[in-house]
Amino acid sequence: LQRRFNSHADEVVVKNGVDNADAARLSALKLPGIRFLDSQRRVYPKDEMLANVLGFVNIDYQGVYGIESLCNESLSPNHGEITYEHDRQGRPLHRGTLPQQQVLDGKSVYLTIEEPIQYIVEKELRAMVEEFVPERACAIMANPRTGAIMAMAQWPTYNPNDRTEMAPSRWRNHMVSDVYDPGSTMKCIAIAGAIDYGVVDLETEFDCEHGLWYYCRTPLRDSHGYGILNVSDIICKSSNIGTAKIGVIMGKNRLFQTLRRFGFGKPTGIGFDDESAGLLRRPAKWDCLSVTRFPIGQGVSVTPLQMTQAYCALANNGEMPQLHLIDRIISSDAKVEAVVPPPHRLVLRGNTASKIVSAMVRVTQPGGTARKAAVPGHSVAGKTGTSQKLVNGSYSGHGKFIASFIGFAPASDPAFVLLVIADSPSTGTYYGGTVAAPTFSRIAEQTLRYLAVPPDLADQMAVNATTSWPHP
Repeated sequence: LQRRFNSHADEVVVKNGVDNADAARLSALKLPGIRFLDSQRRVYPKDEMLANVLGFVNIDYQGVYGIESLCNESLSPNHGEITYEHDRQGRPLHRGTLPQQQVLDGKSVYLTIEEPIQYIVEKELRAMVEEFVPERACAIMANPRTGAIMAMAQWPTYNPNDRTEMAPSRWRNHMVSDVYDPGSTMKCIAIAGAIDYGVVDLETEFDCEHGLWYYCRTPLRDSHGYGILNVSDIICKSSNIGTAKIGVIMGKNRLFQTLRRFGFGKPTGIGFDDESAGLLRRPAKWDCLSVTRFPIGQGVSVTPLQMTQAYCALANNGEMPQLHLIDRIISSDAKVEAVVPPPHRLVLRGNTASKIVSAMVRVTQPGGTARKAAVPGHSVAGKTGTSQKLVNGSYSGHGKFIASFIGFAPASDPAFVLLVIADSPSTGTYYGGTVAAPTFSRIAEQTLRYLAVPPDLADQMAVNATTSWPHP
């Protein structure tokens, strides 16, 4: 309990939040005109764990952010009331049985978050932050079959029990409200659309111009000087030029429809008031470069939540689930209110999704850009992203990058989709395959072990039985 002054119109608050020991000493002095009121304080027993999702309440126990705000009405108790008549002096007039409203506790809200997995994600995210010192970082894990969020963490975060560091930059859920240019993680989405429209197949070849290509008199470069690559190689090697050429033959209308089907340019509908829709301009507002830049993740801004939901569709045979955090709500009389998310949306044909996944598996194998994302004994499908940050309208001259990796495992029957992002790592290394991919691997390996998912690679069946289990 905390003690705070019961303020009235003709009274002045001396101090809020006086602890019990101090209040007892002051009360013993019997100072005239001073009185106290016992009140309650919300305590978060896990401190920083899941803080940016749970949110917090204000001094009046009203939810300010996160689940506390989203479910404020459900969580709030129903106070008891007695209705009676009174005379001019306010004295109650007792006439028969007085109508009463029973006191009811607030409802219990159960989340889709799995605490052991949340602990793994937060632990490994902190390890990445300590090694690469980014300005910000985040990780999201979701079940691609159901859309249930399994874990969600960001850095920096805050402790809701300690209000001395309650800056909005710490307590806001940046995975929901902030956007970033996704870079090469967008390539799988755009190319999937091209395959689905019948524009290309995995064996279709493109000249990647040995690393330099001009379109609309503007250069586009690859990190290596590739020659002829097929579509599967373009994904594996992450060729900007190859992907841009696919965007050109795809055309802006089909490209736009693909990105819209995957949910970009509109909120996911997870339920938070401050969720961003991202930025995806309509084709009428595109310039001549847009059709080459949007497929490689430049000029289009997305939230981490949107990117996670889009990859759930790739992992789920082309069906995109509705992401959700609330599993069920149970009332004080034990009645269960099931929270039913909207039905899945078909965004790709199943055979198209399987083709893209086969190319994404190569990304984590020798010769791919994310060998460090591999998990012993399990097939992993994914994509790296290394996007230069847009500062003052320019992508050059500041040297800040966003490193990311998104993928799922096992690729043959995904147990989860996981996105890891490091915003502006400051140790000189900024590639997604170097910064984010190893963190993905560590989280994925521990999660697969926790979920008891058997290995699916026959040549990597050896499992290190000496590895100890993490516990919250």
